[in-house]
Amino acid sequence: VSIWIVAFASNLSAYWIVAANAWMQKPTGFRVVDGRAELADFSAVIFSDFALISVAHTLAGAFLLAGFFVMGVSGYHLLRKNETALFKKSFKIGATFALIFSLVEVWTGHTSGVHVAKYQKAKLAAMESLWETQKDPDMYMILIPDEANERNRIEWIGIPKIMKWMAYGGNSEASITGLNDFPREERPPVTLTYFSFRAMVGLGFLFVALSFLAWWYRHRIETKPFLLKLLLYAIPLPYLACELGWMVTEVGRQPWIVYGLKKTSEMVSPVHPQQVLASLIAFILVYSLLGAVDIFLLIRFARKGPEPATMNKV
Repeated sequence: VSIWIVAFASNLSAYWIVAANAWMQKPTGFRVVDGRAELADFSAVIFSDFALISVAHTLAGAFLLAGFFVMGVSGYHLLRKNETALFKKSFKIGATFALIFSLVEVWTGHTSGVHVAKYQKAKLAAMESLWETQKDPDMYMILIPDEANERNRIEWIGIPKIMKWMAYGGNSEASITGLNDFPREERPPVTLTYFSFRAMVGLGFLFVALSFLAWWYRHRIETKPFLLKLLLYAIPLPYLACELGWMVTEVGRQPWIVYGLKKTSEMVSPVHPQQVLASLIAFILVYSLLGAVDIFLLIRFARKGPEPATMNKV
């Protein structure tokens, strides 16, 4: 019962956090009174299209991470032929879970991209490092942005139609707005946004491939030691993908703290930089310690595995 209560509360907490962040990405359900934003429609905030798809994408990423964690730990023990029956069963569950949510993650990621194209055109341009407005720009497999000169240093292997389809589906009349159509002070950091987005997407499709292979071989996975090792070493990758996703979300939103309404520079509190530095150092130290303890305990108990079964002798 405690496990289910914690799981339910964690997911509910995630909903409120992501819905609040979605309001900062696409403000809705409010009115401005004497220069102050006030809530006007609670349901419009928590059930906006941006909030719903953001919550779905975030939770799918968390469930995907859980599936890969279970597969990796199960694979570790299967490689050592430890409690084979138990860990084959847990591996099958993890593989099925990971495959389902890796596909959900790709779908919600695409839908999120459509929302970004509709509501955050500068972020979309930064995600693709697109400088000039075009009706059907190529998506380049290899690209290096050059922010200083407002261009791309390298553009290799261009693929037509994909960027347009990702942003607008079948709308042949729409064009994708380039960064040069926005003032410099209203563009997000292009290089960091672009590479974070590309790495996140690449990992997303890698997760689909790995989870499909794991699911396909789930009944005889103990005969595939190379795949088991891959899944073991892949445990950190979903964590990395989640962080990259948040980097795209938050860095790509800049310079806005509430998109299109208030800039981050306008909301800076009158606090001395040394106080901010002290708080930042304290947070880094405390959370680094907590993170190290968490990783240590996860590794320790994952390696240990279950307690051996015992029988009472009569």
